[in-house]
Amino acid sequence: MKNTKKISLHQKNNQEKETRLTKILLILFLPYISLSLGQNGFLGLLPFVREEFGLSRVQVGYYSTSFFISATFVSVFTGNIVDNLGPKKSILLGIGCMGFLLMFHGLSTSYTLLLFMAFLAGFGFSIITPSVTKGVILASPQEKRAISMGFTQTGFGVGGIAGAILLPLLGKYFGWRAAVQLAAVFILLTGPFVYKFYQEQNNIRNIFDAPEFHSATKQSFKNNLLSLFTNKMLLRICVFGILFGVLDNAPPSHFTVFLTEDLGMSKVMAGFGFSILHLGGMIGLLVWGRVSDRFFQSDRRLGLFLVGLSTGIFYLLFGLFLNHAPISPVVIFFLSFLLGLSSLGWMGVYLMTVGEVAGSKQAGIATGLALLFIRIGMLIAPPIFGVIADISGYYRYSWLTFGFVITGIFSLFFTKKLRNCITTRNNELP
Repeated sequence: MKNTKKISLHQKNNQEKETRLTKILLILFLPYISLSLGQNGFLGLLPFVREEFGLSRVQVGYYSTSFFISATFVSVFTGNIVDNLGPKKSILLGIGCMGFLLMFHGLSTSYTLLLFMAFLAGFGFSIITPSVTKGVILASPQEKRAISMGFTQTGFGVGGIAGAILLPLLGKYFGWRAAVQLAAVFILLTGPFVYKFYQEQNNIRNIFDAPEFHSATKQSFKNNLLSLFTNKMLLRICVFGILFGVLDNAPPSHFTVFLTEDLGMSKVMAGFGFSILHLGGMIGLLVWGRVSDRFFQSDRRLGLFLVGLSTGIFYLLFGLFLNHAPISPVVIFFLSFLLGLSSLGWMGVYLMTVGEVAGSKQAGIATGLALLFIRIGMLIAPPIFGVIADISGYYRYSWLTFGFVITGIFSLFFTKKLRNCITTRNNELP
Protein backbone atom coordinates (compact mmCIF):
# COMPACT_ATOMS: atom_id res chain seq x y z
CA MET A 1 0.00 0.00 0.00
CA LYS A 2 2.81 2.40 0.92
CA ASN A 3 4.64 1.60 -2.31
CA THR A 4 1.43 2.27 -4.28
CA LYS A 5 1.05 5.65 -2.58
CA LYS A 6 4.69 6.51 -3.30
CA ILE A 7 4.24 5.62 -6.98
CA SER A 8 1.05 7.68 -7.12
CA LEU A 9 2.77 10.68 -5.53
CA HIS A 10 5.73 10.29 -7.90
CA GLN A 11 3.40 10.21 -10.91
CA LYS A 12 1.52 13.24 -9.64
CA ASN A 13 4.77 15.11 -9.12
CA ASN A 14 5.93 14.27 -12.64
CA GLN A 15 2.58 15.38 -14.08
CA GLU A 16 2.87 18.70 -12.27
CA LYS A 17 6.38 19.18 -13.67
CA GLU A 18 5.20 18.32 -17.17
CA THR A 19 2.34 20.79 -16.87
CA ARG A 20 4.70 23.49 -15.65
CA LEU A 21 7.11 22.75 -18.50
CA THR A 22 4.28 23.02 -21.04
CA LYS A 23 3.23 26.41 -19.66
CA ILE A 24 6.79 27.69 -19.78
CA LEU A 25 7.28 26.51 -23.36
CA LEU A 26 4.01 28.12 -24.47
CA ILE A 27 5.09 31.45 -22.99
CA LEU A 28 8.58 31.21 -24.51
CA PHE A 29 6.82 30.47 -27.81
CA LEU A 30 5.31 33.99 -27.91
CA PRO A 31 8.43 36.17 -28.29
CA TYR A 32 9.36 34.30 -31.45
CA ILE A 33 5.86 34.72 -32.88
CA SER A 34 5.86 38.49 -32.39
CA LEU A 35 9.41 39.13 -33.61
CA SER A 36 9.05 36.86 -36.64
CA LEU A 37 5.76 38.48 -37.59
CA GLY A 38 7.57 41.80 -37.69
CA GLN A 39 10.84 40.74 -39.30
CA ASN A 40 9.57 38.22 -41.86
CA GLY A 41 6.40 40.20 -42.43
CA PHE A 42 8.57 43.11 -43.52
CA LEU A 43 10.51 40.80 -45.85
CA GLY A 44 7.13 39.92 -47.35
CA LEU A 45 6.62 43.64 -47.99
CA LEU A 46 9.91 44.04 -49.87
CA PRO A 47 8.26 43.97 -53.32
CA PHE A 48 6.28 47.06 -52.23
CA VAL A 49 9.41 48.69 -50.84
CA ARG A 50 11.39 47.86 -53.97
CA GLU A 51 8.71 49.41 -56.16
CA GLU A 52 8.58 52.63 -54.11
CA PHE A 53 12.34 53.18 -53.88
CA GLY A 54 13.40 51.59 -57.22
CA LEU A 55 15.78 49.02 -55.70
CA SER A 56 18.02 46.48 -57.42
CA ARG A 57 18.17 42.84 -56.28
CA VAL A 58 21.42 43.53 -54.44
CA GLN A 59 19.83 46.45 -52.59
CA VAL A 60 16.91 44.22 -51.58
CA GLY A 61 19.43 41.92 -49.87
CA TYR A 62 20.93 44.87 -47.97
CA TYR A 63 17.96 44.94 -45.59
CA SER A 64 18.69 41.54 -44.05
CA THR A 65 22.40 42.34 -44.02
CA SER A 66 21.82 45.61 -42.14
CA PHE A 67 19.53 43.87 -39.67
CA PHE A 68 22.04 41.14 -38.88
CA ILE A 69 25.16 43.33 -38.79
CA SER A 70 24.21 44.71 -35.38
CA ALA A 71 22.69 41.41 -34.27
CA THR A 72 25.99 39.72 -35.11
CA PHE A 73 28.43 42.00 -33.36
CA VAL A 74 26.48 42.29 -30.10
CA SER A 75 25.39 38.63 -29.87
CA VAL A 76 28.09 37.59 -27.39
CA PHE A 77 27.45 40.65 -25.22
CA THR A 78 23.70 40.11 -25.21
CA GLY A 79 24.26 36.45 -24.35
CA ASN A 80 26.21 37.54 -21.30
CA ILE A 81 23.41 39.98 -20.42
CA VAL A 82 20.97 37.06 -20.46
CA ASP A 83 23.19 35.03 -18.13
CA ASN A 84 23.17 37.95 -15.69
CA LEU A 85 19.64 39.36 -16.05
CA GLY A 86 17.88 36.07 -16.66
CA PRO A 87 15.47 35.25 -19.50
CA LYS A 88 12.48 37.19 -18.15
CA LYS A 89 13.93 40.72 -18.10
CA SER A 90 15.99 40.05 -21.21
CA ILE A 91 12.93 39.08 -23.26
CA LEU A 92 11.12 42.28 -22.26
CA LEU A 93 14.17 44.35 -23.21
CA GLY A 94 14.53 42.69 -26.63
CA ILE A 95 10.83 42.87 -27.52
CA GLY A 96 10.61 46.54 -26.53
CA CYS A 97 13.62 47.51 -28.64
CA MET A 98 12.43 45.58 -31.69
CA GLY A 99 8.85 46.85 -31.46
CA PHE A 100 9.69 50.55 -31.22
CA LEU A 101 12.16 50.40 -34.10
CA LEU A 102 9.71 48.60 -36.37
CA MET A 103 7.23 51.36 -35.57
CA PHE A 104 9.75 53.85 -36.97
CA HIS A 105 10.07 51.73 -40.15
CA GLY A 106 6.72 53.12 -41.22
CA LEU A 107 8.01 56.69 -40.90
CA SER A 108 11.12 56.20 -43.04
CA THR A 109 11.37 58.52 -46.04
CA SER A 110 14.25 56.69 -47.76
CA TYR A 111 15.64 53.18 -48.09
CA THR A 112 18.85 54.34 -46.39
CA LEU A 113 16.84 55.30 -43.32
CA LEU A 114 15.11 51.91 -43.43
CA LEU A 115 18.51 50.21 -43.43
CA PHE A 116 19.55 52.27 -40.41
CA MET A 117 16.37 51.27 -38.56
CA ALA A 118 17.04 47.65 -39.46
CA PHE A 119 20.55 48.00 -38.07
CA LEU A 120 19.21 49.28 -34.73
CA ALA A 121 16.45 46.65 -34.60
CA GLY A 122 19.09 43.94 -34.74
CA PHE A 123 20.18 44.87 -31.21
CA GLY A 124 16.76 43.94 -29.81
CA PHE A 125 16.48 40.81 -31.92
CA SER A 126 19.88 39.53 -30.77
CA ILE A 127 18.82 39.20 -27.14
CA ILE A 128 15.73 37.05 -27.74
CA THR A 129 17.33 33.80 -28.91
CA PRO A 130 19.79 33.50 -25.97
CA SER A 131 16.91 34.31 -23.60
CA VAL A 132 14.62 31.61 -24.97
CA THR A 133 17.46 29.08 -25.26
CA LYS A 134 18.44 29.55 -21.62
CA GLY A 135 14.80 29.40 -20.56
CA VAL A 136 14.29 26.08 -22.37
CA ILE A 137 17.49 24.56 -20.98
CA LEU A 138 16.52 25.55 -17.44
CA ALA A 139 13.05 24.07 -17.80
CA SER A 140 13.52 20.87 -19.85
CA PRO A 141 14.96 17.44 -19.04
CA GLN A 142 17.82 16.38 -21.29
CA GLU A 143 15.82 13.78 -23.21
CA LYS A 144 13.27 16.43 -24.26
CA ARG A 145 15.45 19.46 -24.84
CA ALA A 146 15.73 19.31 -28.63
CA ILE A 147 11.98 18.85 -29.14
CA SER A 148 11.29 21.54 -26.53
CA MET A 149 13.64 23.93 -28.29
CA GLY A 150 12.10 22.97 -31.61
CA PHE A 151 8.64 23.75 -30.24
CA THR A 152 9.58 27.25 -29.08
CA GLN A 153 11.37 27.85 -32.39
CA THR A 154 8.15 27.01 -34.25
CA GLY A 155 6.91 30.33 -32.91
CA PHE A 156 9.25 31.89 -35.45
CA GLY A 157 7.51 29.88 -38.16
CA VAL A 158 4.02 30.80 -36.94
CA GLY A 159 4.96 34.47 -36.87
CA GLY A 160 6.61 34.18 -40.27
CA ILE A 161 3.48 32.60 -41.78
CA ALA A 162 1.19 35.22 -40.25
CA GLY A 163 3.46 38.06 -41.30
CA ALA A 164 3.99 36.74 -44.83
CA ILE A 165 0.23 36.40 -45.42
CA LEU A 166 -1.20 39.34 -43.48
CA LEU A 167 1.33 42.11 -44.07
CA PRO A 168 1.32 41.92 -47.90
CA LEU A 169 -2.50 41.93 -47.80
CA LEU A 170 -2.50 44.94 -45.49
CA GLY A 171 0.19 46.51 -47.65
CA LYS A 172 -1.97 46.08 -50.75
CA TYR A 173 -4.97 47.87 -49.25
CA PHE A 174 -3.44 50.27 -46.69
CA GLY A 175 0.21 50.62 -47.77
CA TRP A 176 3.31 48.89 -46.46
CA ARG A 177 3.93 51.58 -43.83
CA ALA A 178 0.63 50.99 -42.05
CA ALA A 179 1.17 47.23 -42.28
CA VAL A 180 4.55 47.28 -40.54
CA GLN A 181 3.30 49.67 -37.85
CA LEU A 182 0.42 47.34 -36.99
CA ALA A 183 2.97 44.53 -36.61
CA ALA A 184 5.01 46.77 -34.29
CA VAL A 185 1.96 47.35 -32.06
CA PHE A 186 1.47 43.59 -31.73
CA ILE A 187 5.13 43.13 -30.77
CA LEU A 188 4.96 45.83 -28.11
CA LEU A 189 1.87 44.24 -26.55
CA THR A 190 3.57 40.84 -26.35
CA GLY A 191 6.40 42.04 -24.08
CA PRO A 192 4.37 42.89 -20.94
CA PHE A 193 2.29 39.72 -21.37
CA VAL A 194 5.38 37.47 -21.37
CA TYR A 195 6.91 39.39 -18.47
CA LYS A 196 3.78 38.91 -16.34
CA PHE A 197 3.16 35.21 -16.93
CA TYR A 198 6.65 33.76 -17.40
CA GLN A 199 7.87 32.08 -14.21
CA GLU A 200 11.63 32.11 -14.23
CA GLN A 201 13.51 29.28 -12.52
CA ASN A 202 15.52 30.45 -9.53
CA ASN A 203 19.13 29.60 -8.76
CA ILE A 204 19.79 28.28 -12.27
CA ARG A 205 18.04 25.01 -11.35
CA ASN A 206 16.12 22.78 -13.73
CA ILE A 207 12.50 22.09 -12.79
CA PHE A 208 13.21 18.37 -13.26
CA ASP A 209 16.12 18.63 -10.77
CA ALA A 210 18.72 17.42 -13.28
CA PRO A 211 22.06 17.00 -11.48
CA GLU A 212 23.96 19.44 -13.70
CA PHE A 213 21.68 22.34 -12.74
CA HIS A 214 22.97 23.83 -9.53
CA SER A 215 23.13 27.39 -8.26
CA ALA A 216 25.90 29.47 -9.74
CA THR A 217 27.51 32.76 -9.00
CA LYS A 218 27.64 35.36 -11.73
CA GLN A 219 30.92 35.49 -13.60
CA SER A 220 32.46 38.40 -15.39
CA PHE A 221 32.07 38.67 -19.14
CA LYS A 222 35.82 38.16 -19.61
CA ASN A 223 35.95 34.97 -17.53
CA ASN A 224 32.84 33.57 -19.22
CA LEU A 225 34.28 34.21 -22.66
CA LEU A 226 37.71 32.79 -21.84
CA SER A 227 36.18 29.58 -20.48
CA LEU A 228 34.16 29.16 -23.69
CA PHE A 229 37.30 29.37 -25.83
CA THR A 230 38.77 26.39 -23.96
CA ASN A 231 35.84 24.24 -25.15
CA LYS A 232 37.10 22.98 -28.52
CA MET A 233 33.95 21.06 -29.40
CA LEU A 234 31.84 24.16 -28.78
CA LEU A 235 34.10 26.24 -31.02
CA ARG A 236 33.84 23.71 -33.86
CA ILE A 237 30.05 23.73 -33.63
CA CYS A 238 30.05 27.54 -33.57
CA VAL A 239 32.22 27.82 -36.68
CA PHE A 240 29.82 25.52 -38.53
CA GLY A 241 27.14 28.05 -37.66
CA ILE A 242 28.40 30.18 -40.58
CA LEU A 243 27.05 27.60 -43.05
CA PHE A 244 23.76 27.29 -41.20
CA GLY A 245 23.43 31.06 -41.27
CA VAL A 246 23.80 30.93 -45.05
CA LEU A 247 21.07 28.27 -45.24
CA ASP A 248 18.75 30.29 -43.06
CA ASN A 249 18.99 33.73 -44.65
CA ALA A 250 19.70 33.34 -48.37
CA PRO A 251 16.21 32.15 -49.46
CA PRO A 252 14.00 34.35 -47.20
CA SER A 253 15.86 37.55 -48.11
CA HIS A 254 15.00 37.18 -51.80
CA PHE A 255 12.12 34.71 -51.86
CA THR A 256 9.19 37.07 -52.53
CA VAL A 257 11.16 38.94 -55.21
CA PHE A 258 12.17 35.57 -56.75
CA LEU A 259 8.54 34.44 -56.86
CA THR A 260 7.24 37.70 -58.34
CA GLU A 261 9.95 38.41 -60.91
CA ASP A 262 11.33 35.01 -61.93
CA LEU A 263 8.14 32.96 -61.60
CA GLY A 264 5.57 35.68 -62.39
CA MET A 265 3.48 35.51 -59.22
CA SER A 266 1.49 38.44 -57.85
CA LYS A 267 2.77 40.16 -54.70
CA VAL A 268 0.00 38.64 -52.58
CA MET A 269 0.59 35.13 -53.99
CA ALA A 270 4.33 35.57 -53.39
CA GLY A 271 3.55 36.41 -49.77
CA PHE A 272 1.52 33.21 -49.55
CA GLY A 273 4.43 31.24 -51.00
CA PHE A 274 6.70 32.87 -48.44
CA SER A 275 4.33 31.72 -45.70
CA ILE A 276 4.51 28.15 -47.07
CA LEU A 277 8.31 28.33 -46.77
CA HIS A 278 7.92 29.23 -43.10
CA LEU A 279 5.30 26.54 -42.56
CA GLY A 280 7.87 24.01 -43.73
CA GLY A 281 10.42 25.52 -41.36
CA MET A 282 7.99 25.33 -38.44
CA ILE A 283 7.26 21.65 -39.04
CA GLY A 284 10.95 21.00 -39.69
CA LEU A 285 11.84 22.32 -36.24
CA LEU A 286 9.58 19.71 -34.65
CA VAL A 287 10.60 16.90 -36.99
CA TRP A 288 14.35 17.44 -36.71
CA GLY A 289 14.05 17.97 -32.94
CA ARG A 290 12.24 14.65 -32.58
CA VAL A 291 14.71 12.89 -34.86
CA SER A 292 17.61 14.31 -32.85
CA ASP A 293 16.16 13.24 -29.49
CA ARG A 294 15.22 9.79 -30.68
CA PHE A 295 17.79 8.71 -33.27
CA PHE A 296 20.88 10.88 -32.74
CA GLN A 297 21.12 10.95 -28.94
CA SER A 298 24.78 10.06 -29.00
CA ASP A 299 25.70 12.81 -31.45
CA ARG A 300 23.31 15.56 -32.55
CA ARG A 301 25.88 16.81 -35.07
CA LEU A 302 25.05 13.90 -37.37
CA GLY A 303 21.48 15.16 -37.64
CA LEU A 304 22.70 18.71 -38.28
CA PHE A 305 24.88 17.60 -41.18
CA LEU A 306 21.93 15.68 -42.65
CA VAL A 307 19.79 18.85 -42.52
CA GLY A 308 22.50 20.83 -44.32
CA LEU A 309 22.90 18.18 -47.01
CA SER A 310 19.16 18.03 -47.75
CA THR A 311 19.02 21.85 -47.98
CA GLY A 312 21.78 21.91 -50.57
CA ILE A 313 19.87 19.37 -52.66
CA PHE A 314 16.73 21.54 -52.61
CA TYR A 315 18.77 24.58 -53.66
CA LEU A 316 19.93 22.60 -56.70
CA LEU A 317 16.36 21.55 -57.42
CA PHE A 318 15.19 25.18 -57.39
CA GLY A 319 17.97 26.14 -59.78
CA LEU A 320 17.52 23.22 -62.19
CA PHE A 321 13.76 22.76 -62.22
CA LEU A 322 11.84 25.97 -61.54
CA ASN A 323 13.30 28.10 -64.32
CA HIS A 324 12.70 25.96 -67.41
CA ALA A 325 8.95 25.95 -68.02
CA PRO A 326 5.70 27.34 -66.59
CA ILE A 327 5.23 25.60 -63.26
CA SER A 328 1.97 25.14 -61.40
CA PRO A 329 1.72 27.26 -58.22
CA VAL A 330 0.84 24.05 -56.35
CA VAL A 331 4.21 22.54 -57.31
CA ILE A 332 6.02 25.76 -56.38
CA PHE A 333 4.34 25.87 -52.98
CA PHE A 334 5.09 22.17 -52.36
CA LEU A 335 8.78 22.66 -53.14
CA SER A 336 8.80 25.83 -51.01
CA PHE A 337 7.46 23.75 -48.11
CA LEU A 338 10.21 21.15 -48.54
CA LEU A 339 12.87 23.85 -48.78
CA GLY A 340 11.62 25.42 -45.55
CA LEU A 341 11.55 22.00 -43.87
CA SER A 342 15.33 21.78 -44.17
CA SER A 343 16.69 25.32 -44.58
CA LEU A 344 14.65 26.76 -41.68
CA GLY A 345 14.24 23.62 -39.56
CA TRP A 346 17.74 23.25 -38.11
CA MET A 347 17.83 26.00 -35.47
CA GLY A 348 16.29 24.12 -32.54
CA VAL A 349 18.69 21.18 -32.77
CA TYR A 350 21.66 23.46 -33.34
CA LEU A 351 20.98 25.73 -30.36
CA MET A 352 20.26 22.80 -28.08
CA THR A 353 23.58 21.24 -29.13
CA VAL A 354 25.36 24.48 -28.25
CA GLY A 355 23.56 24.73 -24.90
CA GLU A 356 24.34 21.15 -23.91
CA VAL A 357 28.01 21.37 -24.88
CA ALA A 358 28.44 24.67 -22.98
CA GLY A 359 26.40 23.73 -19.89
CA SER A 360 23.46 25.53 -18.28
CA LYS A 361 25.53 28.15 -16.45
CA GLN A 362 26.90 29.54 -19.70
CA ALA A 363 24.02 28.74 -22.03
CA GLY A 364 23.29 32.41 -22.69
CA ILE A 365 26.78 33.57 -23.64
CA ALA A 366 27.47 30.31 -25.53
CA THR A 367 24.32 30.88 -27.58
CA GLY A 368 25.51 34.43 -28.21
CA LEU A 369 28.88 33.14 -29.44
CA ALA A 370 27.14 30.64 -31.74
CA LEU A 371 24.88 33.38 -33.07
CA LEU A 372 27.95 35.45 -33.88
CA PHE A 373 29.02 32.81 -36.40
CA ILE A 374 25.48 32.09 -37.62
CA ARG A 375 24.93 35.74 -38.37
CA ILE A 376 28.20 36.05 -40.25
CA GLY A 377 26.62 33.58 -42.66
CA MET A 378 23.39 35.57 -42.59
CA LEU A 379 25.30 38.74 -43.42
CA ILE A 380 27.21 37.44 -46.42
CA ALA A 381 24.49 35.27 -47.97
CA PRO A 382 21.85 37.83 -49.13
CA PRO A 383 24.20 40.21 -51.02
CA ILE A 384 26.06 37.36 -52.74
CA PHE A 385 22.77 35.70 -53.66
CA GLY A 386 21.58 39.03 -55.09
CA VAL A 387 24.82 39.84 -56.94
CA ILE A 388 24.72 36.51 -58.79
CA ALA A 389 21.07 37.18 -59.73
CA ASP A 390 21.84 40.72 -60.95
CA ILE A 391 24.73 39.52 -63.10
CA SER A 392 22.72 36.71 -64.72
CA GLY A 393 19.39 38.57 -64.79
CA TYR A 394 17.49 36.03 -62.70
CA TYR A 395 17.94 33.84 -59.62
CA ARG A 396 18.69 30.49 -61.27
CA TYR A 397 22.46 30.71 -60.92
CA SER A 398 22.14 31.96 -57.35
CA TRP A 399 20.34 28.74 -56.41
CA LEU A 400 22.81 26.59 -58.34
CA THR A 401 25.95 28.24 -56.95
CA PHE A 402 24.79 28.03 -53.35
CA GLY A 403 23.44 24.51 -53.92
CA PHE A 404 26.72 23.08 -55.25
CA VAL A 405 28.79 24.66 -52.45
CA ILE A 406 26.44 23.62 -49.63
CA THR A 407 25.89 20.09 -50.95
CA GLY A 408 29.62 19.54 -51.38
CA ILE A 409 30.59 20.72 -47.90
CA PHE A 410 27.84 18.92 -46.02
CA SER A 411 28.29 15.71 -48.06
CA LEU A 412 31.92 15.61 -46.97
CA PHE A 413 31.24 16.13 -43.28
CA PHE A 414 28.07 14.02 -43.15
CA THR A 415 29.76 10.95 -44.65
CA LYS A 416 32.79 11.44 -42.38
CA LYS A 417 30.61 11.77 -39.27
CA LEU A 418 28.44 8.80 -40.26
CA ARG A 419 31.53 6.66 -40.81
CA ASN A 420 32.90 7.63 -37.39
CA CYS A 421 29.58 6.81 -35.68
CA ILE A 422 29.39 3.38 -37.33
CA THR A 423 33.00 2.64 -36.32
CA THR A 424 32.33 3.70 -32.73
CA ARG A 425 29.21 1.55 -32.43
CA ASN A 426 30.97 -1.47 -33.94
CA ASN A 427 33.77 -1.09 -31.39
CA GLU A 428 31.20 -1.07 -28.58
CA LEU A 429 29.70 -4.40 -29.68
CA PRO A 430 30.73 -7.42 -27.56
